Amino acid sequence: MFQKKKSNYFFDQFAVVGDYSLRAMEELKKGILNFPDEDALTMKNTVHAIEHQADDIKHEIEERLAREFMTPIDREDIFLLLDAIDDLTDSIDEISYKIYLRDYKQLPDKTPLFLDIAHRAVVAVVEVLKNLQNITNKKLMDPLIENVRNLEEQTDHMYEENVHALYVKNPDNDSNTVLAEDIYGMFEYVTDKCRDITKEVEIIMYKNL
Repeated sequence: MFQKKKSNYFFDQFAVVGDYSLRAMEELKKGILNFPDEDALTMKNTVHAIEHQADDIKHEIEERLAREFMTPIDREDIFLLLDAIDDLTDSIDEISYKIYLRDYKQLPDKTPLFLDIAHRAVVAVVEVLKNLQNITNKKLMDPLIENVRNLEEQTDHMYEENVHALYVKNPDNDSNTVLAEDIYGMFEYVTDKCRDITKEVEIIMYKNL
C-alpha cells in the first residue's frame, strides 16, 4: 500500500531537479530567441552551469537514499526517475553545447516553433513531478501525463512534416538541410526525454495503486 507519510523529502526533490531542467530550458530559450546577438559561449556556459548544479543535487539525493531505512517508493524507481530527469537536463544542455561547438551563424527558420513546443513539454513534465505526492490519484495524474504525451506526439509530427519538406525543397541534401534536420531533431529529442519521465512515473503509479 502506498505510504504518503514518507514522501516528503524524495518527492520534493524530484520537483527540485525538475525545476533545474526547466531553468536550463528557459536559459536556452532566452539565448536562442536572441540568437545570433546572444553570445553562444555565454549561453552554453549558463545552461551547463545549471546542468552541473542539477547533477550535484542528484548526487545528494542518491547519498540520502543510500542512508534511508524506508523510502516512499522502491529505491530502484527513485534511481530510475532521477536518471530520467537527468537525461532531460542533459538533452537541453546538449543543444547549447552543439550550437557553440559547431559555431552556427544562424538557425533554421522553424527553430522557434520547435523551441516553443519543447519548452511547453518541459513545463508540462515539471507539473507531473510537482504532483508526485498524489501518485495514486489517477484522476489527477493521468491528464498531466497525457499532456506531456500529446506534446511529444505533436513534436514528432512536426519534425516529420518539416524535415520531409526540407528534403523535397532541397533534394541535393545541402548543408542547410542537414543543419535544420539536426537542430529540429535535438528539440524532438528533448520531448522524447519528457515522455520517458512520464513512463517512469506511470510505472511508479501502477506499482503503488
